[in-house]
Amino acid sequence: MSMRFTDGDESRRLYYLPVDRVRVFLLVGAEYNGKSNSITVANSILDEKGYSMGAYRSLFLAAVSLVFAGVMSSSGDCHAWDSRNGNPTRPTHSLITNWAIDSLKDGFPELDKFRDAIIDGANAEVHELKANQKDIEIAAKYGIDLESKRVEHRGTNEGCDDIQGWWKDCHDAYRAGRKDRAYYYLGVLLHMVEDMGVPAHAHKIYHQGNLTEFDNFEFMALSNWKPDFDDINKTDPGFVEPWKYYDFSKDWTLADSPHYKDRNSFSKTWLLASKDERHLLSHRQGRTCNLVKWTLQSASKAMK
Repeated sequence: MSMRFTDGDESRRLYYLPVDRVRVFLLVGAEYNGKSNSITVANSILDEKGYSMGAYRSLFLAAVSLVFAGVMSSSGDCHAWDSRNGNPTRPTHSLITNWAIDSLKDGFPELDKFRDAIIDGANAEVHELKANQKDIEIAAKYGIDLESKRVEHRGTNEGCDDIQGWWKDCHDAYRAGRKDRAYYYLGVLLHMVEDMGVPAHAHKIYHQGNLTEFDNFEFMALSNWKPDFDDINKTDPGFVEPWKYYDFSKDWTLADSPHYKDRNSFSKTWLLASKDERHLLSHRQGRTCNLVKWTLQSASKAMK
């Protein structure tokens, strides 16, 4: 199947790009027309300074094609903040987790020693769909049957129904002397806590990481890392059991996004996002980083 791109003039065909059938409004002002099977880039789009986007049209169309090519070749199973399978260059799960590790490594040097294991776990997608083969192979290096664990801990679209189980696996492995395995499990727990920092997850709004079911907030975060560390409006509750930060993360996100009711109304790009939308993305990134730091600190103390 091909999709036709135009610049508002139906008589002028720009080029074709093979894609799966989609019915979405894509990126900056690119409107998918199901009847004509085309994407139209509106002539009247203005950037944030009020300048016409006409000069950017060629570059924009090229960018659209690259996005399509990348998304269509990915597994389509990414959720919440992007992970390594969906964004191998700078996955947000890695950015958040590395920031937390860097903030604590002086006091807890094992975090730096086992950073790779933590990051591997933090990028594992173990929700309601079968685990990705790459994630399964990485987990196997730590002696873990990831798919069995996903089922055991009852993965859901928003997270899981057994967050305590992931922590028990971590703690048991650490006590058994399998520190690499323990820190992988800890990474999975952090992934779940991080996911609750996304409005669609906290509000239990169903979505997937594919062209027809993606969440706009997550799409914007895919290419925008702009955390705000200056407006952290909560303090560490100091939980002794690190899995309790899962619900704390959800509640904090719900408080930040009370009007987030569907996956389509949020802007897809930073360029056309409102001030409130930009603030929400930056706040959620910065606040989730701090919350993951608190979770990691709690876990490190519990494993001493």
